Amino acid sequence: MKIEIPTKSTPILCQGITSSTGAVHIERALAYGSNIVSGISRDPSVTRFMDIPVFSNVKNAVRKTKPLISVIFSGPSRVLADAEEAVKAHIPLIICTTTHVPYHDILRMRELAQKHHVYLIGPASSGIVVPEQVLAGNMPANLFPKGSVGIVSRSSSLTYESVQQLSANDLGVSTCIGIGSGTLLGTSFVPVVEALLSDSKTKAILVIGKINSHFEMELAEFLKKKKLKKPIFVYLSGRSKKQVSALPLLGYESETKDVASCKRKICASAGMIVIQRFDKIGEEIKNYLSETNQTNTKENK
Repeated sequence: MKIEIPTKSTPILCQGITSSTGAVHIERALAYGSNIVSGISRDPSVTRFMDIPVFSNVKNAVRKTKPLISVIFSGPSRVLADAEEAVKAHIPLIICTTTHVPYHDILRMRELAQKHHVYLIGPASSGIVVPEQVLAGNMPANLFPKGSVGIVSRSSSLTYESVQQLSANDLGVSTCIGIGSGTLLGTSFVPVVEALLSDSKTKAILVIGKINSHFEMELAEFLKKKKLKKPIFVYLSGRSKKQVSALPLLGYESETKDVASCKRKICASAGMIVIQRFDKIGEEIKNYLSETNQTNTKENK
């Protein structure tokens, strides 16, 4: 099973819909046009919220509204139980926006998701935006112009800055997915990039990673086995970091003197286009796509 890029009709469930955080972001998602079909509240007296049917458990919500995505806005103490409910109800894609989730709980969530063959994005995920179609999470969707560049990112702030650069260079976004900023995550770059490679609206992919994680290396190994038909650009934040502690269980690379240089070389060897300066992301993507289009035009003549 692969991650499916959502559309305007994709049914979405919200866990924690009546929480202060959930209420704010669901209101924005509804205004954006997202298909929010149901919500979960622990208060049995709540049966509707913002004209959305509300249930006391995920099993009943799935049986009656058949969501394909669940967005979790629960607090850290509650999120493991809520994620377990969503996983056992076999919702294909679960987006966990919660921050400060204990490592033990994340490991358990990830284990459950793998066992039941569903995808868990997050924790600390900013969610998914498909411009002019879907907002599932807490991203400011109004910042995302519609276009053909798919984004998968570990940093929400760098995502918004890169989108601004794309917009300034007359480029837009096909889909943006924030996989989470924490050390431990439910899903790596690989399934998300694979989904974007299969997406007809996505002509190029931007990966925003971090120096002190192993996800970029997993992606490089994956891409080495594929014949790339779309350009994949990668920016690694934290390039001034010279050394990383050897904590493989928590997702850190083995200790090395120049992590940034090593990672850039590995990414380049897998066919990715490494962007050295963050302030040049929009410009470099535009120049590359322009040159590629000109080359293709000449070859077709």
